[in-house]
Amino acid sequence: MLNYKNSKIQTCPLHYKQIRQYYIDSFKSTSKYGLEYEKISIDSSSYKNADYETMEKIIKSFSHIKGWGMLYDDNTVIGALGEGSSISLEPGCQFELSLEAKENIADIEKNTKEIFSLIQRIAKFYNVEFLGCGITPYSTYENTDIVKKQRYEIMAQYLPKHGKYAPVMMRETAGVQLNIDYKNENDAIKKIKLLSYISPFLTGFYANSYIRNNKISKFKSFRALAWKYTGNDRCKLFYKDLLDKKDATFDDYINAILNIPMLFIERNGKKIPLEGKITFGEFMHSGYEGYFATLEDYILHSSLCFPDIRLKKCIEIRNHDSQSLPFALSVCAFYKGILNSDYDEILSHFKDINSKDIDTMGFLASRYGLDFTYKNFRAKTYIKTLFEIAKNNLPQQEKSYLECAFKLIDKGQCVADTLIDKNIQNAKELVSYLKSVN
Repeated sequence: MLNYKNSKIQTCPLHYKQIRQYYIDSFKSTSKYGLEYEKISIDSSSYKNADYETMEKIIKSFSHIKGWGMLYDDNTVIGALGEGSSISLEPGCQFELSLEAKENIADIEKNTKEIFSLIQRIAKFYNVEFLGCGITPYSTYENTDIVKKQRYEIMAQYLPKHGKYAPVMMRETAGVQLNIDYKNENDAIKKIKLLSYISPFLTGFYANSYIRNNKISKFKSFRALAWKYTGNDRCKLFYKDLLDKKDATFDDYINAILNIPMLFIERNGKKIPLEGKITFGEFMHSGYEGYFATLEDYILHSSLCFPDIRLKKCIEIRNHDSQSLPFALSVCAFYKGILNSDYDEILSHFKDINSKDIDTMGFLASRYGLDFTYKNFRAKTYIKTLFEIAKNNLPQQEKSYLECAFKLIDKGQCVADTLIDKNIQNAKELVSYLKSVN
């Protein structure tokens, strides 16, 4: 989620109870859904990634027309903000729309269509196309410049030393993320467990990054593969205790975050690299070169950890490739339904599954989509069970948002299988197809 303004830095040393209180203060009695929708930005003629200078012009034009405020990192335009929503650029100039949280999917659809309708009209003038797929189909990180944002530059220096696919993750991938509220600690922990256990099946179904480097890859979701291998110290399921313990609490998540090496801190608008020299726990205990930990440092540090399911002021569900709008909305509908269901009944299906199994299934999903079986789970069968549970727990007027998903599920297919059926083999063919469905 875009962090568009610097918090006021506290001067008192950070205590563990303040971190816990940060999550407690995030409890909400209502249930809203915040969609973060990324798309790949390409030049319509060459199929290469759109360059920063062009994307800057598009953002400035959008901001002027809508009356939204510009967002900067030093002198670099990184996005625009207005009406409770924002647009921004990811490291490889991927475009992200972050919507104000809504209770109803129809409102999410309305806002998304309004904003993308304008941004796409502007982009067409600049010969730019936005693609609902999980990875750049033509350009790779080797020939993609990084957006000159301090955060991205520090990440680009550190992460590749610890994760084989970190450059791919940063410069090539795009996803659909849904942010959901939690009512209390028990609700948050149950939601994280439920969402983590089912995540491989959703990763597999929404696999949509089959064409990379202008050719067919061996993975139906290369995006999911890249995120898993961005660094073992901050990706995958680094908070194993939360999943494997029956009586897990916020402490199990917090302690996992405290054990992760730090990338940087921010003081007076400037990033100070730490290059993984200390963990956040060590920073809290001893400080670093005269700097001492604040709650804002913890919040920043936790945002530099990349599990599929991430705990912040909301719970972020981050494991889906980017999609066409109907499928992006089906993501919203699925989780709204599944989170209105009986958590304990679904969790009982996983009594013999642990965090290591989830990681294994996540890899299988990135490789095969739904074409895998692990222990007692046949992915094609179980994804249908999950979507039927979700549909049964949705309001009647929102069930239609799952229709596009069921058309594939009834055939035992994931999104990438649509491309395979159409014999799409390169970037040009993919772009032509996506323009027809986006």
